[in-house]
Amino acid sequence: MTRATKAFIALAPLAILAGCAPAYRMEPPAAFKRFERSGDFKLITADGVMLKAREVDNYPRADLPFWVDAMKRHLAERGYALKSEACFKTEKKLDGCTVDFLLPFGAEDWVLSETIFVKAERVVLVEVAGPFERYAKVEKDLAKALKTFDPGE
Repeated sequence: MTRATKAFIALAPLAILAGCAPAYRMEPPAAFKRFERSGDFKLITADGVMLKAREVDNYPRADLPFWVDAMKRHLAERGYALKSEACFKTEKKLDGCTVDFLLPFGAEDWVLSETIFVKAERVVLVEVAGPFERYAKVEKDLAKALKTFDPGE
């Protein structure tokens, strides 16, 4: 067996796993740019507001209101203050809710925004974090962009 064949056999499982990553799609707000070389769905603004999508198992199996309530309770217990909550439908008619929290970080307040979608066996989270003043500049565009979010199949 040649060295190239051995390398292919060794790396093939990684390529298969990489192909299994969720194919999230979203029309990004103008201020956000995608990390093109990342396998994750990550965006950032020039002044450091960060966005990342990820998912967890829908376990215990529950609906969107359950997970929104769980998120609010979990973060409140850790000192986050609820800023706002807004539920909406995406362009593909998927229900989502954005829950924004405030937390003092050094000399400034930060926003942690959690947008939650429940899709059968998974809970998809779109998380945005940044200093309050910087987040406020992109908040409306971000809300509009989240309505274009598609968590894939």
